[in-house]
Amino acid sequence: MIEQKTDNLVLLTIDDEESIRFSVAAFFEDCGFTVFQAADGREGIQMMKHHHPDVVITDLRMPNVDGIEVVIAAKQLDDNMPIIVLSGTGVLGDAIEALRDGAWDYLTKPVLDLVELELVVARCVERAQLVRDNRNYHQNLEELVVERTAELRKLITAVEQSANSVVMTDTEGLIEYVNPKFCEVSGYSRDEVIGKNPRILKSGKQLDLYYADMWKTIKAGNEWRGEFCNLTKDGRQYWELSSIAPIRDENGVITSYVAIKEDITTRKANEEKLYLQANFDVLTGLPNRNYFQKYLDMQIEATNMENRYLTLMVLDIDNLKFVNDTFGHEFGDLLIKEISRRLEAVCGHGAFVSRFVGDEFTVIPPLSMDADDAWRRAEQIRDAMNDTYVVKGTEVMATASIGVVVYPEDGECVESLLKNGEAAMYQAKRNGKNSISFYTRELNSRLEERFAMEAKLHKAIEKGEFALNYQPQINQLTGAIIGVEALLRWTPTGEAPLSPGLFIPVLEESGMIVLVGEWVLWTACRQAVEWQQSGLPPFRISVNISALQFMRSDLDIVVKQVLEVTGLDPHCLCLELTESMVMVDSARTLEKMTALSDIGVMLSLDDFGTGYSSLEYLGRLPIKELKIDMSFVRRMLITKNDAAVVNTIIAMGQGLDMELVAEGVETAEQLDYLRERGCSIIQGFYFSRPLLPENFINFCSAWEQRASLQFN
Repeated sequence: MIEQKTDNLVLLTIDDEESIRFSVAAFFEDCGFTVFQAADGREGIQMMKHHHPDVVITDLRMPNVDGIEVVIAAKQLDDNMPIIVLSGTGVLGDAIEALRDGAWDYLTKPVLDLVELELVVARCVERAQLVRDNRNYHQNLEELVVERTAELRKLITAVEQSANSVVMTDTEGLIEYVNPKFCEVSGYSRDEVIGKNPRILKSGKQLDLYYADMWKTIKAGNEWRGEFCNLTKDGRQYWELSSIAPIRDENGVITSYVAIKEDITTRKANEEKLYLQANFDVLTGLPNRNYFQKYLDMQIEATNMENRYLTLMVLDIDNLKFVNDTFGHEFGDLLIKEISRRLEAVCGHGAFVSRFVGDEFTVIPPLSMDADDAWRRAEQIRDAMNDTYVVKGTEVMATASIGVVVYPEDGECVESLLKNGEAAMYQAKRNGKNSISFYTRELNSRLEERFAMEAKLHKAIEKGEFALNYQPQINQLTGAIIGVEALLRWTPTGEAPLSPGLFIPVLEESGMIVLVGEWVLWTACRQAVEWQQSGLPPFRISVNISALQFMRSDLDIVVKQVLEVTGLDPHCLCLELTESMVMVDSARTLEKMTALSDIGVMLSLDDFGTGYSSLEYLGRLPIKELKIDMSFVRRMLITKNDAAVVNTIIAMGQGLDMELVAEGVETAEQLDYLRERGCSIIQGFYFSRPLLPENFINFCSAWEQRASLQFN
């Protein structure tokens, strides 16, 4: 494309007479031109190729290459390059020949008035610009035609090959065009529908008002979007997502309508399936938790309008775990189905029964004007549940603990009603199961205390209320301190210290244990490095890892970062995992434990003996230490069963070449018992209570003297 120049104009003057050439150059430089000079035609042609001037002034009679050849060369280079020739008085014929060959104008020599030459130059430059503009216009027009033609061809191809049906109608709704996809989806050929109304596709599933709204929208000049349930030529039902828009002429008058329609039959079927999955329990067919919560919300609104009592009952099957363990989960599933049928039958028409989760059901009886109706209905349900069930020819009992709440006394929203209903249900279980418990303010006060504690815990790290105590672990054979266990302590501001048994379960239930667990890991590792820098020998520091921390966070990445930042040797860190934790999701657990072991840290199995570890699986885990739970240690001298468990754990650890740590050792008799059976590492009050960091340093100094007397 020829672009209009916006910089200074360039002029080339070619003349073998130096005085004429210099005078032309000086004049036009004063006029703002950039001027180049050539002494003959050959040099001038080279300059034209190199500088591409906006205008050329050339003499005709020159040695080597004359002006005629310059004109011919300029025309070949650019037929829109203005060439002005200067001819002597006697060579007018040469000037005419130059004009025939492509020169734009001429003046006779000598040029006495350079202003006249300036006018000629200006006229030629203007003409050249007009030619360029005209060429640009036509070139742009040609390119636009090519572009629009290509776009139109693409559009036609796109419509014809579109994955969506395309239908055009006139303003009366008669079909003027359909693409091949329409024919494929509907089963109609193009000839069968041209001139027909799209109502031939109607299935009758949608009301006439639906179609009336569509026509009202598009006739008003607006786009309409919606779904149609249509019928194919052979009567098969299918769904389409349609967008229908008016087409206007250049005056804005609507001349036709175009509909683009996507076949969403499969999607609608999947939506129906997903709706059922999202709202109904697969096993029982009852509404699930999601549906229940939406229904309860609607019932709350209805109660507000009708001023009637709304009751929510939360039921938990008391002995389903026993049934599953005894007869298997398939049997348990059949029992759940029988329970759901019985609940629906006893609750009757108008009641809402849902399987909330697992062995927990919810019941919302019909709204009632009688405040005592809730108690009567709860008793009916409990009595019905007490009847024997027959599953696969076996008689079983499946009682229920029932918690009852009434709106709005016991809660003003779905969340509070459900929370208080579950609190009442758990109270019914504490009352001996197979019982009914109504929500009371006492239960509420307990919940409030729990929530208050959770609120305080959220700010405990920020306020510096957490601390770590460290309990020594002693090798009773050598008397050496081989490590310490970091134990979390919490003293709320202005209050007495709280037992870990009170606040750690709240941390776990709320999920805060992940954040607090990382704080413990950082604090313990920094403390270990600080002790080493103060002169204490390197020893192992054990940190408890919660189940949430182990399963939900990138624990191996966190551990690497802590070790790198603090500078603690990985071999000085022991991570204590619970037995129940490592037995869940074995493949994933093994992967995580292997990643931690590869870092170089030791992995310990805490509270060993309280779970259901498989010996074969345990042997495949990168566990280097077993900790015997203190509950067994405390009773091993009293009961044979606990002694047998301790003996078995010690034998298992020795067989798997693992270190053994007994925690909770408080007496010399316990110490001797463990020593005789080969458990050398002891942790407990017998040697030391958990200590503050500064007190641990003092303990180490005192222990060195005590150990030298006791173990030598």
